[in-house]
Amino acid sequence: MSRIETEFAKERKSGNNLIKPKYYIFSEGDVTERKYFKKLNKSILSKDVEIINILRDYACVGESNPSDIIKLINELLIVNSDEITIKELKNKLKNWGHEYSKDINSILESITSKYGDNKIIKYKDLKKLIFDLFSGEIYVDLSKNFMKYLSYQGFTYSPLIDKICLVVDRDKDSFLKSQYDEVSNFCETNNIGYYVSNPCFEFWLYLHFREIEKEKNVDLLKNEFVTDDKRYIETKLHKLCGYTKTKFNFLVFESRINDAINREKNYEENIIGLEKKIRHKCW
Repeated sequence: MSRIETEFAKERKSGNNLIKPKYYIFSEGDVTERKYFKKLNKSILSKDVEIINILRDYACVGESNPSDIIKLINELLIVNSDEITIKELKNKLKNWGHEYSKDINSILESITSKYGDNKIIKYKDLKKLIFDLFSGEIYVDLSKNFMKYLSYQGFTYSPLIDKICLVVDRDKDSFLKSQYDEVSNFCETNNIGYYVSNPCFEFWLYLHFREIEKEKNVDLLKNEFVTDDKRYIETKLHKLCGYTKTKFNFLVFESRINDAINREKNYEENIIGLEKKIRHKCW
């Protein structure tokens, strides 16, 4: 399954007491895209909405293909908010242990030996389950920290006011046409925002700068390697603002977002057309 990166308030209110919609962002990349949307949620541009990064469980980090991601989305769409399987509980424990440096191996072994993976637990019974398994300081730690963490992981989605968004690259080498059509149809059927960058997410970042207006579309679309580890667009961004995939300064982009939105209108915006044409449809 997946995990929510940051804690968010249960009260979804904006400054003027209106309901504050949530935008759940699923993306292929867990590096640049993750940093961008995390910072975007804290910027003034998102004062009327809440942007929530949905990341894969640490046990599922290799499942980054768009086809894998829609499986995660589908699981969240059908999940029963009152129940959790032992397998999913264990995944959440692994996430918690990874993020808070807790040694939980003995805990996981105890849960597996007693319950297996397929047993379904009511959320209201979780505290009792944990109390039955553990006692003393371990239980106190779990009850006060893990249970709080788990409550923040709740996927509360209202199709009337919230939006699920899938952000992917049009990687022609790994994103096959059959997969592309599968993802497109799934998003259309389930009213999910489908946002594709061709050739890559860095193209959207490059749109924040007016220098992109001097570029030839063919160079951007090919996005060939310029060095052993950097492609054309990444090298352009590096010269402009020092950008690398591991070094990302959101402040450089924040004041230019409206400019990027305006520039992207000069490129392909049709889902079918973007299979072969350079394009990024902004969200």
